[in-house]
Amino acid sequence: MKQIVVIGSLLISVFGISQTGVSGGITMIKGFGIPKAYPGIHIGVEIPRDDEVSYFGRITTTLSNYSDEPGVANAEARDFMTSPQVKQVNYDVKMNYTNIEGGTRYYLGNGYDYGWSAYGGSMFMLSINSMKAKYQDFDESLYELQDGLTEKGRIIALNLGVNAGVKNHFSFGMLYFDMSLAYSLFAIPSNALASQGSQNLYTPLTFSFNLGFRKDLY
Repeated sequence: MKQIVVIGSLLISVFGISQTGVSGGITMIKGFGIPKAYPGIHIGVEIPRDDEVSYFGRITTTLSNYSDEPGVANAEARDFMTSPQVKQVNYDVKMNYTNIEGGTRYYLGNGYDYGWSAYGGSMFMLSINSMKAKYQDFDESLYELQDGLTEKGRIIALNLGVNAGVKNHFSFGMLYFDMSLAYSLFAIPSNALASQGSQNLYTPLTFSFNLGFRKDLY
C-alpha cells in the first residue's frame, strides 16, 4: 500500500505541469484459467495530448489469494541420527498483484474532458506477483527444507495488452469503467517458491476490470 501511494505521488508531481486527470477506484483482476479473482484498488494519472488522444499511467494493488491446492516440500534431516531422513511438509501459498501500467487512449464521442465517450488503446504493464508460503509445522532443529524453498518469493513480468472503456463527465468529475487484457512477454521468478508455488495461482494472461472516478486538475 505504501508503494502505490509513493509512486502515485511521484506521477502526479511529474505530470502536474499541464492539465492532468487524477483518478482512483476499485479493481478486479482475473487470471485466465485461475478460479479465484483478486480484488484491489488503483490510482492513476492521465495527460491529454488533445481532445481525442491521451497518455495514461496507473498503479494497481490487490489483496492476496491462497492456492486451492497445497504444495508438498521435502525436509531433510540435519544429521544421520534422525529418522526418517526425509519427510514431506505440506504448505499453502498466497499471492497478490502489483501492476504498473501505461499507454495511449483514443477517445470516440465527446472527447477527453466532456460528456460521454468510449476509449481504447494499447498499453504496457510491469507486474509484480508477491508470494508467501505457510508451511506445516515441523521440527526445524532436526529438519531443513530442500529444493531452495523459502517463505517468500515474487514473479516479475513484462506484459503488453489493450485497454478499453467508457466514461461520462459530471459537474463534480468523471466516472469511468474499463477493462484491460494483458499477456506476459516474459516472467522471472525470484526463487524456487515463486517457480513451484505459483502453479495454481499465476497465469501469463490476465483480465482486469476497473471502476473509478477522475478529477481534472488545471
